[in-house]
Amino acid sequence: MGTLDRVLLGVAVFGGAVCAVGATMYLHLYIGAVPVPVSAVLFGGLLAWISVAARRLGGELFHAALPVIAFLVVIVAFLLGGPGNSVMYTDWRLPLLLVCGIGMPVAAGYLASSEK
Repeated sequence: MGTLDRVLLGVAVFGGAVCAVGATMYLHLYIGAVPVPVSAVLFGGLLAWISVAARRLGGELFHAALPVIAFLVVIVAFLLGGPGNSVMYTDWRLPLLLVCGIGMPVAAGYLASSEK
């Protein structure tokens, strides 16, 4: 793997972390009184695309897992809390975010590997 490929793989890992930030930022979106966690699905799809691109770039399954690992690291960091003890809410939307953030890249990776 060349230097440009390593840089692009690093950008993909950073993209996985940015997906976690964006998904949690808009996870608690309401329309009226109804919670609409559409960000979990949108950023899960984006993470799936990034993961498939990283797999095609690096050629191994580990490279596809790197953006998802970065996603999970950021989610765990948000669950630990920050200054002022502001912790991410843990209701039914958090498992939805984890299912979309892990399940969509796994499904996309499976579908992309079956195209060969």
